Amino acid sequence: MPVPGSGALSLAKIRDEVDGVGYATNLYGHTSSQTSLGTISNTAGFTDPDAMSDFYGYTSISDIPTTNYAQNNGTNDAAFVRDAHTSGIVFLSVTLEVRMRRADPYVYLEVRERSANYDFARWYNTSNTANTLSTTYVPLARWNLTGITAIKMNWSAVTGSGFGSCYLAGETNGPSATYNAQDDTFQTVSNNQSIAFAFSSNASAECYASNVRNCSFTVTATARKSGYNDTTMGTYKIAGRATATSNNCF
Repeated sequence: MPVPGSGALSLAKIRDEVDGVGYATNLYGHTSSQTSLGTISNTAGFTDPDAMSDFYGYTSISDIPTTNYAQNNGTNDAAFVRDAHTSGIVFLSVTLEVRMRRADPYVYLEVRERSANYDFARWYNTSNTANTLSTTYVPLARWNLTGITAIKMNWSAVTGSGFGSCYLAGETNGPSATYNAQDDTFQTVSNNQSIAFAFSSNASAECYASNVRNCSFTVTATARKSGYNDTTMGTYKIAGRATATSNNCF
């Protein structure tokens, strides 16, 4: 556990935290025989002066190493899909599927379009370059460690404009996942297991109407591994648009 943020501190508690004693891995490879405050302070990366108060709130555990492939600032799209249909009566759903998957030694955050016939489906890399999205998953991000015990996705409330509806819910059948994702809830997964949800923009039209529905949300992906901080990869914006146009009136 981290060193307390206030109150009396003991040299033994500070030493144990710096050495990683009590964690799954001794992160620094040191022994608990270190007793000098100066030695411990140097190991922790502090500079003079060496004081007990320097260690308030200190923790030796680090974040899980990660790699981002897509936009992760929550403002630019990480993935976007759109489609438009015209008929006498139109009911149109444009759907993206988002999955977190453990495949040792990695955990992936992935996205794909549900239908191969959408007008436009793209994911955007960290340089904001558009790449074609298909019915095959592409990674938005990846954790670079084996043995992660739990994962979660925390999504914002879906916002929308226009006539129609927005949909987001945990789902396994379409996204080919092991479990329904539960909002902001860690779910234990074994190797080759996953959690997923589906996200849709829905529009309908009849009697010569034309309706557009825009939907967007952000998802934050986090992983848990013993001996490390719970680590968040990033916050990714995902958006969709459905356009329904009626060319008849019955």
